[in-house]
Amino acid sequence: MFLEKLCNSTGPSGYEEHIRNVIRDELSTFTDNILIDRMGNIIVHKDRQNDSSSKIMVISHIDESGLIITAYNKDGTLKFSTLGDIDKNSLPAKAVLIGDKKIPGVIGMKPIHIQSKKERDENISYENMCIDIGAFSQEECRRIISLGDFVVFNNKFSHFGDNLLKGKALDNRVGCSILIELLKEDLNCNLYGVFNVQGNIDQRGIHAVAYNIDPDLVIILDTINSIDYMEIPSYFRTSKLREGPVIPFKGGQCIFDRGIVESIRNKADDIGIPYQKIGDTHGEGELKAAYLTVNNCKTASILLPCRYMNFNISICSLADYDNTLFLLKSYLEDCSINI
Repeated sequence: MFLEKLCNSTGPSGYEEHIRNVIRDELSTFTDNILIDRMGNIIVHKDRQNDSSSKIMVISHIDESGLIITAYNKDGTLKFSTLGDIDKNSLPAKAVLIGDKKIPGVIGMKPIHIQSKKERDENISYENMCIDIGAFSQEECRRIISLGDFVVFNNKFSHFGDNLLKGKALDNRVGCSILIELLKEDLNCNLYGVFNVQGNIDQRGIHAVAYNIDPDLVIILDTINSIDYMEIPSYFRTSKLREGPVIPFKGGQCIFDRGIVESIRNKADDIGIPYQKIGDTHGEGELKAAYLTVNNCKTASILLPCRYMNFNISICSLADYDNTLFLLKSYLEDCSINI
């Protein structure tokens, strides 16, 4: 599936050129109506009605969480900072690729058997970690790596388990893959498909797109942490793999349009698609960006459960993927009556 190519492509926040080219090349196989704005967002407009019909914008961010090289150490290792939310405790001993040349490296830190008790008891700090590329001096490292080079995790996409998918950047390449499939359909609506940049750093790409399009309805297609680990109490497991997309009423301090949310849930019931109800996603994401930019715009969100979302590798369900795609296609076929 094309999702494999998306996940194996590189494109952390602010460095989306490679993944943007991959998505644009795929889109160009079935449409010429592709616009890339000044920020690097990809916009595809598919209009099957007159110009007065409601503008529907479905958005999915293309960037992945990654790292950025910030300094050289005297021993030839590298200091780094993050691009997006990453659980720093998961970083030590992870394989990475640096920059466009994909220089291999490993995230290292002092071995546990020579750490003091105080060091073992303290939380891991970025200052205690480095990236090792096999260089033995600062001069050697400078010849290979430039400050500001991006870093992505060196994981490959694969199918595993019972109809599950694993790989880096499932947040939110899984949403991009669904949106591409959606744009291949001849839907009877005035649809804008938006693949936005810098989604992991304050949703900066969405502000420009929302202002320029001025949509009547925004549907956010993204992932949400699947809270179904063994250690999590049952009452806290609000989102689970293989139980369908999450359709929430609230995201952080922003409220989704109740009528739109109910109409999406009703459509899921009508076509027999399982879905999950939660009150609050506790994160605002693209919603806040669109909410602040566009006046009188209705918003809703369809989220795919994603286990280990803020780690170097994540897991999603293929059944959730298929159900989300089918739900969106079915809803957009007649959503004009709900706006």
